[in-house]
Amino acid sequence: MNTKNDRLIAEDDLVVFCVTVLRKLGIPSDEAALITDSLVEADLRGVHSHGVIRLPIYVQRLEAGVFNPRPSIRLVRETRTTAVMDGDNGMGQLVCRRAMELAIAKAADGDPAWVGVRNSNHNGTESYFAQMAIEKDMIGFCFTIGGINHVIPWGGAEGMLGNNPFAIALPAAEELPVILDMACSVAARGKVNVAAARGEPIPEGWCTDSAGRPTTDAYEALKGFVLPIAGPKGYALATTIGMLSTMLSGGAFGRDVTHLYDDFERPQNIGHLVGVLPIVSFVEVDEFKRRMDKGIREIKGARKRPGVAEIFLPGEREHRTLVERRKSGIPLADGTIDELQVLSAKFGAPLRLLP
Repeated sequence: MNTKNDRLIAEDDLVVFCVTVLRKLGIPSDEAALITDSLVEADLRGVHSHGVIRLPIYVQRLEAGVFNPRPSIRLVRETRTTAVMDGDNGMGQLVCRRAMELAIAKAADGDPAWVGVRNSNHNGTESYFAQMAIEKDMIGFCFTIGGINHVIPWGGAEGMLGNNPFAIALPAAEELPVILDMACSVAARGKVNVAAARGEPIPEGWCTDSAGRPTTDAYEALKGFVLPIAGPKGYALATTIGMLSTMLSGGAFGRDVTHLYDDFERPQNIGHLVGVLPIVSFVEVDEFKRRMDKGIREIKGARKRPGVAEIFLPGEREHRTLVERRKSGIPLADGTIDELQVLSAKFGAPLRLLP
């Protein structure tokens, strides 16, 4: 969603800017391009909470030495269909992509494959990795632990959980793939960052302040907690996704999780779990996709309640936003632009906004 205070930037110009900044911080060109692709795609899809708004904190952590710009990613445990990968404190997008590439390669003979990851970092949107499987006629999964404990256990008064997002991507034939990407909180904390950057309030029911009181003030919300979806059910989901993301690989969980924005001394040891299901192991690919198309069309053709023009499948609106923004430009909040202009001056990276 655009606001009157947003400024537009072309996709190519934003890519050049981000790659330039990351290269100046010691990240190899091809890896800087991969990380940038993840960030810019998020903004193209309207998921600004995981777009270039994250670049300034990445820069701070790289400069502080708590992100490794040139990691030696290695396997520490492996079977024919599973592996545990150590990311050597590398950028999360790079580490997670390597993990998904490995899972896809292991599943090439038709068996499902899973890769657990430790010693990684914030990896952007989970759908970016889950949808890699679609191109190989596989169903993709990606789970991660959050990099900030800003969700309280149900009945608790202390942040012990992240919002622990996950994604599932299912291919279709003529219809768009179905791509679920969600956090276990009512809203991702990054959306609160975006609201703060725009000087806007947040909706009721998203967050509390540091004292646990409901708030619509984005700045106060950043000092407090985000609320789990559906109360105790969201808390249970966040706990389970967090454990899946860490317990198999040795990633940090609970009090071992450090704070992405506040702790510049300790690596975060973020954990992920990625996996793929080759469709051909269960059913012929064409038959699966035919049934997917049929299911999608039935949902979209369902009777609509008054005032609703169209029913959307998961990922559909984001895809439409991406197509439109590739033509018209990417809107960024004034606060985000201000932070990027500071980086532009510091690293000599031109930030060319559209008129």
